[in-house]
Amino acid sequence: MVKVTYLYHSGFAVELDEYVLIFDYSTPEDFIPFIPKEKQLILFFSHKHQDHFQLKTLEWAEKISKNTYYFVGNDIKLNEKYLERKGIAPDILSRMVRMKGSETYQDAKKDFEIETLRSTDQGVAFLVRIGDISIYHAGDLNHWYWEEEPKSWNEQMEKAYQTEIDKIAGREFDIAFVVLDPRLESGYLYGMDYFLQKVPAKNIFPMHMWEDYDVIKRYKQTGTGKRFAERIREVSEQNREFLLRV
Repeated sequence: MVKVTYLYHSGFAVELDEYVLIFDYSTPEDFIPFIPKEKQLILFFSHKHQDHFQLKTLEWAEKISKNTYYFVGNDIKLNEKYLERKGIAPDILSRMVRMKGSETYQDAKKDFEIETLRSTDQGVAFLVRIGDISIYHAGDLNHWYWEEEPKSWNEQMEKAYQTEIDKIAGREFDIAFVVLDPRLESGYLYGMDYFLQKVPAKNIFPMHMWEDYDVIKRYKQTGTGKRFAERIREVSEQNREFLLRV
């Protein structure tokens, strides 16, 4: 069994037999998720926007374990002097891997592989394989459609998003965290639709909803949403847990 916990916004914890993976954890509260001491903690931050990355997450992660690993989008720039000013031991940098789009990190000893796609906003999307488990976390990779933007801008955004998703078309994931942002009004479903039509995923978790969780029910009534409704998990409150057979 794999346990997935929705933390907040785009933040999720995935608990495996030997690891706990935390993606884009950012919260207005001081909630610290429970991490079993015997499990390796790995944190992922797709980019520097405050709704995806906060220094206080590094602080509590280091209190839990001085052996925590970090994978971060390459727009997150941290150096020793800055960390020291913020009260964070700079040796954290020796356990931090900065990644740009279309990169791969492999650790044969620990049997995991991290790949990235280039975001259509900032940073990266993560593709994670640990043992037999495969996970996709979009970060801010999405078909961002804003009605107030020129038609040419929206068309370029559509092309950029589809180019990245096409790189993983047909590749199956056990868990996929995908943007479903109600602020986009009529375009809220474009990114999710294209992902589901191109990329097989057993368990789909909408995210980046700004606590407007009703958007999931609305999406599941759309054409593509109905086709994949049984796989779409209804995130409805902070710290909700999902036990998955994958």
